[in-house]
Amino acid sequence: MRRFTINILRLSSLISLLLVLLPISGQLSSPLASFSDSLNYPVYPEVDPYFVFSSPKQGVPVRGELIATAPSGTPGYDFNWSKYNSESNGFDPPIHTETGVSASTLSNREAGCYQVHITSTDLDTIFRAWIFQNDPILEVEKGPDGKVKPYKYTCDYLILNATAEADELVYYDLGTGQETSLANAIEVTWTCDDPEYEIFGNKRLYLNIPNQPPYSRPPTKDTRFTLTMVDSFNLVREDDVLYESVHVKAEFALWYEERSDADADPVWTESANPEEESPLEIKFQNLSENGIEFVWTAVDSAKTGEESEYITYDVNDSVLHTYYIPGYYFPSLVARSEAGCVDSFPLLVRPEIHVVPSELDAPNVFTPNGDQVNDYFVVRSKSLKSFRVTIYSQTGRQVYQYQHIEGRMEWEGWDGTMNGKGNNYLSPGIYYYVIEAIGWDATVYRDVPPYTGFVYLFRELE
Repeated sequence: MRRFTINILRLSSLISLLLVLLPISGQLSSPLASFSDSLNYPVYPEVDPYFVFSSPKQGVPVRGELIATAPSGTPGYDFNWSKYNSESNGFDPPIHTETGVSASTLSNREAGCYQVHITSTDLDTIFRAWIFQNDPILEVEKGPDGKVKPYKYTCDYLILNATAEADELVYYDLGTGQETSLANAIEVTWTCDDPEYEIFGNKRLYLNIPNQPPYSRPPTKDTRFTLTMVDSFNLVREDDVLYESVHVKAEFALWYEERSDADADPVWTESANPEEESPLEIKFQNLSENGIEFVWTAVDSAKTGEESEYITYDVNDSVLHTYYIPGYYFPSLVARSEAGCVDSFPLLVRPEIHVVPSELDAPNVFTPNGDQVNDYFVVRSKSLKSFRVTIYSQTGRQVYQYQHIEGRMEWEGWDGTMNGKGNNYLSPGIYYYVIEAIGWDATVYRDVPPYTGFVYLFRELE
């Protein structure tokens, strides 16, 4: 609160003959006011204080109060209060009088300009101040139950409406009687009780939230929206409305089995762009909100003849799908709410699943001497549907064979022993291998040309 001190020099003609002119100070205050400042008139040359009394409850104006304190001088002052009359452009006869006191309070007053005439044996002065009653309007549109009206939302949008009007604080030029008003602006802001929901777009009295990207979409949880208004006199007023959501949000996360270490246990890793060899099993984790039915499409085109569409009814249910054919896949999800609203995922950035092409490569030397380095003859392969390797000695004798049919190939390799049983070590030298393999992408590693070759078994004997 600001305090206003006015220096007044008023001496009666009798006192002026006897006394030297001296400044006399007095004070008008209002501790109960919500806001205070001083105002200038369009023409009238004086500057007067004003006090704003803001209503804590809309529609219930607060009446004002002024306190006049007598300036220094001989104790025992008379206070005569009067109110400005805009029709006569003057002050009416006194409405409140107190005598022989040092201060006077004018209570329970409506808006207007008030002046107090203070007199004593050696004082004759006048103070003025304006009282303003501030009661702006703020109303958020809602039904009798405090909820958003049904015609204000569909599956395509949510609309919130409100009315806000600043109170006009009128005063008059004390010289000309000209009507004017204090500048009063309002600012409004929409917020909600969900800390994770961000409101974009128009945040004024009319808030339109369309159900489309890239702006904020209607919330999928029951959400209370609050409109906060602040005016030029620091009055904060709020009104709110509850939105019971009919909207749904479709979203999922992808998890895949990472195979970086063949000897380690499988590790499920989350990735928006998983990339692995076939067969690639993907777990679709449902992150949707407010849905009761979920339609999953694991394959975006007819790349396989296998079932690739799933329907679930619980947001906690995950979907597992195995991809076999190498290539790129763009899965999708459509979620439906109880009210029949639908949403699809993805919308903009599409998750991409990459099943890598088949690959096969064999080494030409290995050293099975137990030093844990290059102890096995093992091919480097990816996305193979079937695989068979047969190894022969230089005399044409079959010494080893391994066969894999579908599923994940987890062959550790040939250890250089007869039939790979680990107890009959074969002699170092050159061995001949024949590989017959088919990739999941139908690439044939056989016959044309024959996938054959030589591998040198090198072992240092003690």
